Amino acid sequence: MTVNGEVSFWWRSLGGPPTPRPALPGSTDADVCIVGAGYTGLWTAYYLKRLQPDLRIVVLEQRFAGFGASGRNGGWLTNSVTGGRARYATTHGRDAATAQQRALNATVDEVIAVTAAEAIDADIVKGGELTVARNPAQLERLRAFVAAEAEWPATDLELLDADATAARVAVDDALAGAWHPHCARIHPAKLVRGLADAVERLGVVIREDTHVR
Repeated sequence: MTVNGEVSFWWRSLGGPPTPRPALPGSTDADVCIVGAGYTGLWTAYYLKRLQPDLRIVVLEQRFAGFGASGRNGGWLTNSVTGGRARYATTHGRDAATAQQRALNATVDEVIAVTAAEAIDADIVKGGELTVARNPAQLERLRAFVAAEAEWPATDLELLDADATAARVAVDDALAGAWHPHCARIHPAKLVRGLADAVERLGVVIREDTHVR
């Protein structure tokens, strides 16, 4: 039994889960086989096919494209480094960690550009990301966070006072805010649905209801 709004709030807002594509009917040959039709698998298929159109690419998905985390996330597209930037600097060096941050910044605009090029309506609005402090303890932590981020290039974080914060969003008792431009609001189910359609238009085959062992 499926609960939680028929997979997620996002899919419920689209009328429920989509009709699954046909399952893999039997043996097949491919140059590239991708397991999983979430964002990672679909973006991989998209760029491989754009770079080398003659590749025979098959994406295998156990449920349907966007069933997992790609269709259930918080609805934002941002430049955050999972696990923290310092962790990657420890293993790969500061220059590599900085390069990764610049790539993540650019990725936000790249996703927006692809949705425009492929006519994917994913309710995207790029307004940046704002973290708000509402009491002295939060303000102290926010200032420390901004100071730590300022030690790195390409973080593009701004510390806003109460008035500048209020000019962006009305939050009761806001003392300050930290804002950066590399974030957009998205409708994740619309994005993953549109991306799946886009890779199929390029000639990628997506097989759903197909369990991979």
